Amino acid sequence: MQNKMMHQKQNGVALVAVLMIIAIVVVIAVNMSSRLHLQLKRQENTQQQQQAFWYAMGAEQFAKVLLSRELSQVSTVNLSQNWAMTGATFPVDDGHIAGSIKDLRSCFNLNALQVSGPRLGNLAKQLEVNPVQQAFTRLLELKASELSMSAHDLTSRLVDWLDPDSLLVNAGSAEDDDYASLDFPYYAANSLMASVSELRVVFGITPADYQLLLPYICVLPEDNTLRVNVNTLTDDNAVLLAAIIPQLTEQAARDIIANRPEQGFTSVEDFFAVPELSGLEVAGNVKSLLSVTSDIFELTAVAGYLESGFTLTSVLKKHENQIKVLSRRFGGLG
Repeated sequence: MQNKMMHQKQNGVALVAVLMIIAIVVVIAVNMSSRLHLQLKRQENTQQQQQAFWYAMGAEQFAKVLLSRELSQVSTVNLSQNWAMTGATFPVDDGHIAGSIKDLRSCFNLNALQVSGPRLGNLAKQLEVNPVQQAFTRLLELKASELSMSAHDLTSRLVDWLDPDSLLVNAGSAEDDDYASLDFPYYAANSLMASVSELRVVFGITPADYQLLLPYICVLPEDNTLRVNVNTLTDDNAVLLAAIIPQLTEQAARDIIANRPEQGFTSVEDFFAVPELSGLEVAGNVKSLLSVTSDIFELTAVAGYLESGFTLTSVLKKHENQIKVLSRRFGGLG
């Protein structure tokens, strides 16, 4: 009897041990299955993202070809041309490609605020007669009255951010010592900006300030010129004309854009012949800030493949008879 009871007890222990082993094996199997599923999903997402990326790169190549063909056949650049078409979406295998091209000569290039060369006398006085700095200050006064600082101070701080030295333009500006005194210190760039998002690290700029300026500004890589194309301005940024031409009101600037010929103005002289400008005496250095052509554009391409999406922003510049990529940004605006 005792042997029988011992045998039954041993069988029970063995059964429990077997059940424990089975449970452990099941847990391990479930864990392995979950990890395998996760790895497969990651691989699938990576493949989809990569395909969406190549679709976006295809849009960039298409934009280069389109701009090359368009710009080689015309003497002016205007919004009636094919490159300016908006809202187009192209279906592709298991996805889609959409994109738009913006003329970067229809915004205020912050790099144009750079004062190059050695300082001659009082730079603050020079800035007061500099048409680019004057235009930017007027733009701030017209469209950014809620800035956290005065328009004059922001203009000065941008000039000091861009110029090659560490000397203050005026008391309201900021240079290396001001940036070095911050909780997280850094130095002024003392060179041209690479991206419009760089404005966010200029001394005193708040997120609200940045959003106020964003619709009207841009940064042209390695380019410190300001040449606004009067043929590609819209009602939303017509204020740039009022900023550049002191005698012009914002409403008059909008009227000029609203009544602009469909094919645009054939020349700057043609532009200044409009009724709103014909009686004004505009200085030659102010006229030189306006143009009817463009050589630099920004492509925003949005590609989708299955469940993945990809956004590509490329800056494209015409160089002789070719379109070259100056920069690329992946994702939204930084």
